[in-house]
Amino acid sequence: MTLEPAIFQPIDKADKRRTAVEVYESLRESILSGDVKPGTILSQVEVARVFDVSRTPVREAMRMLQEGGLLVGEPNHRSRVVGFDPKDIEALYMKRVLLEALGVAITTRRMTPPLMARLEETIRGLESEESHRDFECWRTLHRRLHQLIVSESGSSMTEDLAGLELRSARYQSANKGAHLPGWWQRGEAEHRSLFDAIAKGDAALAGELAARHLARTALELLAALAPEYDTARLRDSLHFAIAGARGVAVADGRR
Repeated sequence: MTLEPAIFQPIDKADKRRTAVEVYESLRESILSGDVKPGTILSQVEVARVFDVSRTPVREAMRMLQEGGLLVGEPNHRSRVVGFDPKDIEALYMKRVLLEALGVAITTRRMTPPLMARLEETIRGLESEESHRDFECWRTLHRRLHQLIVSESGSSMTEDLAGLELRSARYQSANKGAHLPGWWQRGEAEHRSLFDAIAKGDAALAGELAARHLARTALELLAALAPEYDTARLRDSLHFAIAGARGVAVADGRR
């Protein structure tokens, strides 16, 4: 399978220091959106030709994509787009369920009026007609929501969660989109309930709702992409996350 040049935007080579980053961002978005399919073999020569750049920035861009879990190395300066692996989905969401539940609880306790206003604006955007019509608009707002609800949990935590979210986004794109009517409906009530818990300052409930939201998404993905896969470990991670969130409530009651 070869790259289709028409799906990529031209690279501005005026600033050579930015070239590798721009190649990386363009390839990453194309992989996450599904324009570049799982299993596609990318050669440095072909990618350089498509973007009309030298192989040096392409080599760096593909290295970053490998570090992000979107590519795996192949012989002869080639890489392969990672396929839909149920073990990878499970591992990603086990980490996200546990870490995001904690991050949401911490952020709820550290909530500020400006952050609350940004959260409300994002929720309203997700509930808007524009978002319901445009998957790319919805995806941008959805990513922003998940960044905001953990934004006060510390830079190390937020960076880890951002990386996990990016890796899981490609699986969501395969199971959502304009080709699937009502793709936005299932999570909308969960987003609103999570926002309400954060607004009330209920860190324990917010953490639990975040864990349930992510686990439900993961279970749907696995049911669609690997229906025979055993999800027991994922369910265990949800139970641990809920227990941890309820422990926050107990700790709050002892203050």
